[in-house]
Amino acid sequence: MTDPLKLASEFPAADYASWRQLAEAGLKGADFNKKLVTQTLDGFAVQPLYTNDDQDDATRLIHQVLSASVDSKDAASGWDIRQLHAHPDPKAVNAAILEDLENGATSVLLKLDASARHGREISSAEVGVGGVAIHCLADLEIALDDIYTDLATVALDAGAAAIPAAVLLAAYIAKTDGADEAAPAFNIDPIGTLAATGSLPCDVTDAINQAASIACDLIDQFPLATAITVDGAPYCNAGATDGQELACLLASGVTYLRALTDTGMAADQAAGAIAFNVAIGTDFFAGIAKLRAIRLMWSRILGASGIEDTTITINAVSAEMVLSTVDPWVNMLRTTVTSFAAGLGGADSVVCLPYDHLIGLPDGFARRIARNTQLILQEESNVHRVIDPAGGAWFIENLTKDLSTAAWARFQKFEATGSIVKSLKDGSLKAEIETIWQAHQKRLATRRDPLTGVSEFPNIAEAKVTCATPDLDTIQAEAKARQTKFDGTIGKDFNSLINAASNGATIGHMFTDLYGTSAATQIAALVPHRLSESFESLRKRSDTHKAKTGKLPQIFLANLGPVAKHTARAMFARNFFEAGGIEAISNNGFADADTCAKAFADSGAKIAIICGTDAQYSEMATDIAKALKQAGANRIYLAGHPGDAKASYEAAGIDDFISIGGDVLDVCKTALTHLGVK
Repeated sequence: MTDPLKLASEFPAADYASWRQLAEAGLKGADFNKKLVTQTLDGFAVQPLYTNDDQDDATRLIHQVLSASVDSKDAASGWDIRQLHAHPDPKAVNAAILEDLENGATSVLLKLDASARHGREISSAEVGVGGVAIHCLADLEIALDDIYTDLATVALDAGAAAIPAAVLLAAYIAKTDGADEAAPAFNIDPIGTLAATGSLPCDVTDAINQAASIACDLIDQFPLATAITVDGAPYCNAGATDGQELACLLASGVTYLRALTDTGMAADQAAGAIAFNVAIGTDFFAGIAKLRAIRLMWSRILGASGIEDTTITINAVSAEMVLSTVDPWVNMLRTTVTSFAAGLGGADSVVCLPYDHLIGLPDGFARRIARNTQLILQEESNVHRVIDPAGGAWFIENLTKDLSTAAWARFQKFEATGSIVKSLKDGSLKAEIETIWQAHQKRLATRRDPLTGVSEFPNIAEAKVTCATPDLDTIQAEAKARQTKFDGTIGKDFNSLINAASNGATIGHMFTDLYGTSAATQIAALVPHRLSESFESLRKRSDTHKAKTGKLPQIFLANLGPVAKHTARAMFARNFFEAGGIEAISNNGFADADTCAKAFADSGAKIAIICGTDAQYSEMATDIAKALKQAGANRIYLAGHPGDAKASYEAAGIDDFISIGGDVLDVCKTALTHLGVK
């Protein structure tokens, strides 16, 4: 008798060959590799199905290696929920930090303003622009008032002024209770700064050596701290593939590891002083594999360096590249994906960017949603309570292996040709990444890579999200008032810098004393991009047109016959054009050309698109097109592929055809031009 609990016992055993046969039958002659196998921009293929047969000795070792590099106590406590703060007013930042820490955040990331990041004096007009106005110890004391730095990690984002900013933070923490237990993240990264800004205040080699020297002093004072960060965000946000970003992380990490050990620091201590900042996009499985791959490869590097402790400190952040300014509410979904992937991939801390991050300064609601996203993943989903939760999954293991192989090969090229610094200086790395960005653009334009709320299901009637505008004049005046007169000498060693900061020296003072007033290294910086930027540009044209004329540019849907027949292509056409900011004027359909032409003329539109079935097109399309032209349409589209009838349709006045795989950006740009939208 069949066991009733074995529900599949009466069915034949499944195997790959049987599945493949069924899949190919479903494709009806289409090429399996073209339809179901994904070719990544890193050069390897992702199969539609993986089985145990896809495992080999290399993939079976991945989980074992990663599990050995994780402290089980870290898995039990969960990753660090790090919140970004960039409000220009230190008082507002302090209130926001306290609110965040009281409601679930566990650490703080302070982004300094443009003036501080460039080492400029407090008189600069850039004070408070793009970040918090922290220039001296008094500013930092206000921002971190009542913050227990031994309980909550304070991380910095200070650009070229990373060392003066680190000195300020070190001087502040040294005066607080529990300084020995503090674990600040000073985040000194001259290579990342050079990549992102194209500028350093001194020679690159000197900057790296100076960073290593200061890092040694910082670690001596704060043994639990990380002093150097290796930031992958500039490469990711410029359009790099995951493999390229990982290779850049490895190459930079090895450069810093060598510099630290050259100062006399023990290799294991040097490795512990380095943290990695990894940008995570919305490809969920790729995000998990990216973090697993960097952990796997860095473990290999540390092992080859004779370091027994192969743990790695990773901060994961939502990639700005995947966020949008249109329909920004969808950013909540995007950052949920990035945070979930980061947690499953083994990040030690995660920055979930607020949904309105690109629009302005987030309010309490936006910050609450950002931190609650991670709290729900931890407290309700418990995703942190398993070491390497993706371990053993055939697909993820192979994706990790393939990604690691691609990244390692690129890393070896950096090593063979000199260094990542050389590739930045000669522009070869920038050129490689720009080539990849162009490939991204093609996939985005044809919606092969769809963007929800942007290129798919756009909402052109959305209410705009607005953010508070700070009073920069008041903030700048208060910043100047807090600055004390400093006439002393500073010096370039750590103790001299600490003394100067404690006596009122500003970041600008220390920066000038360290580097002078002019940049010594200038290269072509990596250009940051966002996946939605081209669509946002079209939407901006449309919004500007509405502000001037009172309405959005419009296209008339010339729907044929009853709703059941035209609705599929009408909806396709609506999404297609509204992705470019062109409002679709809909209706219930027309039975003849004259009625359609009259409705078009009454609508006030200048362009139209014919929507219906292929059978309807063969009967009505030419008559409809001629009638629309006579009614004043200066451009007519047809929804669908014209096939053999293209010539006759064009002779009747149809100017263009839209179908799946068409270039949305190019078509909408042309349409806006015909509509007179500048």
